[in-house]
Amino acid sequence: MKISGLKEYVYQELKNKLIMNQFKPGERIWEEHLAEELGVSRTPVREAINQLVAEGFIENRPRKGIFAAEITKDELRKMLDVRLALESLAIKECCKNITEEQMKELDAIYHTFAKALEDEEYSKASQWDSEIHRFIAQVANNKKLAAYVNDIQDVFAYTRGYNIKWTKEKADRSIREHKKIIEAIKSRNEEVAIEIVQKDIDSMRELLSEE
Repeated sequence: MKISGLKEYVYQELKNKLIMNQFKPGERIWEEHLAEELGVSRTPVREAINQLVAEGFIENRPRKGIFAAEITKDELRKMLDVRLALESLAIKECCKNITEEQMKELDAIYHTFAKALEDEEYSKASQWDSEIHRFIAQVANNKKLAAYVNDIQDVFAYTRGYNIKWTKEKADRSIREHKKIIEAIKSRNEEVAIEIVQKDIDSMRELLSEE
């Protein structure tokens, strides 16, 4: 495999570990351990780390080392405005483009998400929550928009595990709100779907405001 291919492989593996919280925010990341685990030299590991530093998932602390980034609640609150703008456009285009087959796929993703929340598998539910929004952006059929949505969903997927404290009430509300979004999209009612996303993001603001 070429160096560029190795770097992409390491990048995807390391980013997935971060998103799945296999590295906790603030935890030290050792280049040599990653290289050994992934069976590669330290060069593609270093290149992948540099890319993730640029994306904000990893922090390079001079004279201390490489650490999984600690993204603050204040930073996340600021990102919510961007997320609302991106997802509103994605929903608008999704409502125009979605097919019957894609509606079935979206339903399946939602039910997996809801089942995970009902089973109190909150880390797993967070990943499927992100997948719902990624799928909507994919159906919107705009590659640049989908890339932006993926990027911001990666950030929220990474931080949900330590910035949001789930309760049964919050889980039930999330299930209800996502179901309403899905039903609105299936009815091609973009105004209602966007309104519900606004409420969902407002709920996230509330969660981020709690200590």
